[in-house]
Amino acid sequence: MTQGRAADFAWRFFDLGEQRLALTSPFWRRARVRPAAELAKAFHAMPAESPYPRADGGEGRPPAGGLALFEDACSVDGGILVAAGGGIVAESFGRAAEQPRFGPFRRERDGGISVRIPPLRQMKRLSGDFIFLRQPGDGDYGCWLVETLPRIAIAAQFCDLSEFRIVVSGAPGPMAGIMRDSLGLFGVRPERVVAIGEEPVFFQRLVFPLPVAGLPPVKSQSAMEVLEFLPARFAQSEASPLRIFVRGGLAAKDEAALVDLLARRDFAVVDPRPMSFAERAQAFARAEWIVGADDEALANAAFAPRGLNLVRFRDGDEPFLRDLAEVKQGRFLAVGADAADLANVLDC
Repeated sequence: MTQGRAADFAWRFFDLGEQRLALTSPFWRRARVRPAAELAKAFHAMPAESPYPRADGGEGRPPAGGLALFEDACSVDGGILVAAGGGIVAESFGRAAEQPRFGPFRRERDGGISVRIPPLRQMKRLSGDFIFLRQPGDGDYGCWLVETLPRIAIAAQFCDLSEFRIVVSGAPGPMAGIMRDSLGLFGVRPERVVAIGEEPVFFQRLVFPLPVAGLPPVKSQSAMEVLEFLPARFAQSEASPLRIFVRGGLAAKDEAALVDLLARRDFAVVDPRPMSFAERAQAFARAEWIVGADDEALANAAFAPRGLNLVRFRDGDEPFLRDLAEVKQGRFLAVGADAADLANVLDC
C-alpha cells in the first residue's frame, strides 16, 4: 500500500465527499465507537479480576483485560485507535474518555461521540509489528507507571517482545528516559522504542493490550503485582526505608519544618526527581508509610508492598492516589497542610 493510499485508508470512516466539504467549512459526524473485541482481527480476553473493597464501603471493579491484534490501524490525537473498518476502539480513549472535548472528538449529551472531519493529508506509515502502549495522558508519570507500563507484561505473555517495536508517547525531557529505562526492565532495548506525538500514524500490524485502569479511578490488581515485583530484582531494595517523606510540592521553609517533624518519627527523606526508574523502585520497595505533597512523586507508592499508609499533605482529596492505596489494601489519608494534623495521624 502506498503512502497516499494509506492516508486515504486511515480516514476511511469519513465519506470522501464530506471530507471535501470539510476543506471549506466545519463538519461533524457521529463516530462509530466499538469495543476492541468487535474491531480486532484477533482478540484474547483475560480472566476477570475480583473487585477490591473501598474505604467508603463500595468496591473497585477493574476493567476487563485482554489483548487485541489489529492490521492497518491508525493512531490519532495521541493514542486513540481507528481500526481498518473505520470503527474507533473504545478502550483506547484512556483518560480522555470523560472529557467533553478532546482533539477532533467531542462527547454529545446522549453520551455518544462525534468527530470533526479533517481534510485528507499525507501521514506517516510504519511497517512491521508493534505493541501499542500509547494513550491520551500517558506523558504524566503516574499514568505511565500505574496505567500504561504494566500493559507490557500482558503483551509479554503472548508475544516475544524482541520481535516487536513498542509504541509510546513522544513525551519530552525526563519522561522519555523514564519510559526507556522502565521498558528496559522488561528486556526492551532502547532502539525498539518508538515515540509518537499527536499526529496521525498508520501501523501495518498492532498488538493492543487493553487498559489496566479506568475512570473514575479504578486499577487492576494484577498490574499492581507487576510493579510490586520490580524492586525484587535489585538486592539494594532490602535496605530500603520503611517510612518515607517524599520531597516536592512545598515551599522550602514548610518542607524543612516537616522534615524535622518526620525525622523524629524515623522517616527517611527521598527525592525521586533525580532518580532513575530503577532507583525509584528500590527506594519505595519496603515502604509502610509514605508522606508527601507532590502527587506525581507519591505515585511511586505503586512499588510499595500491600497494606501501605499513603498520606497526602495537601488540602483536598486525590482520587487517583486514594484508589492506588485501596487497590493495594492500604489506607489513604489527606491531612491538609497542617503539621499538627499530620503529627496526630502518625501518632495515633
